[in-house]
Amino acid sequence: MFESKRRAFLLLFVSISLGLIAVILFSTYMQETKESMGELVMVQVAGNNIPAGQLITEDLLTEEQIPRKYMLESLIQSPAELVGKVSMVPIAKGAVITSVMLRDNSLVSGEYRQVMLRAPMSVFDDQIDAYDEVDILVSYEQEGGAKEAAADRRTTKVLLKGVTVSSVHKSGDETVAVGVLLKLADTKSLIWALNYGKEVRLLKTGNAKASQETPNTDEPIAADPASAAGSGEPAPSPKPTAKQAAAASAKPAVKPTPPAAVTPPKGGE
Repeated sequence: MFESKRRAFLLLFVSISLGLIAVILFSTYMQETKESMGELVMVQVAGNNIPAGQLITEDLLTEEQIPRKYMLESLIQSPAELVGKVSMVPIAKGAVITSVMLRDNSLVSGEYRQVMLRAPMSVFDDQIDAYDEVDILVSYEQEGGAKEAAADRRTTKVLLKGVTVSSVHKSGDETVAVGVLLKLADTKSLIWALNYGKEVRLLKTGNAKASQETPNTDEPIAADPASAAGSGEPAPSPKPTAKQAAAASAKPAVKPTPPAAVTPPKGGE
């Protein structure tokens, strides 16, 4: 009787010892696995089935954890980076969402078309963002005959005014491309400038400070001596301003002085 109890106690002790060893080994294995996987990060996944062309809203998203070593640049951590974009392909529920599945919600609609202006052909003079308005200028070389071969045929003109920016693409802090919205009839002139012009320049408008610093257009503009010399014609005289014309008309007209009467000589003289 005593011998059987002894055996039972011994078996119980061995079982508990083996159980403790198994727990220690499993805990050690999990710790090593966790360390090998590294830190866990949150990524955005589809909380519901998202059809192609669907505008992404926050209620369509959920989060999952993955090891940081499996984190790719195309994976998205913050829901703010997704909300407002449009899915280009159907996304199944539970699928990890990547940046290549989405596009920006473009402003293009109705009769408008988007034209992309890319550096270095296009120059962006100021910090330009979507929904800004810009003026578009083009520099090109005019065609001329043999007589005008020596003349400077380079010119710059305003192509379009008050054009809405639909998208801005950057590489780091540098703007590399800007999309603008145009009606179909206006796209032809801009595409011509991109194909045959020397440079297309975008000037941001709507700046209150810039409008205050606009030069007074009432003042006469001096003719460019270089352009006048190149054309071989005398520089045109500046036109009088409205103020100068009014002042001139207000002055009284000067009556001509009649010539003095000539006294005929006397007979003896």
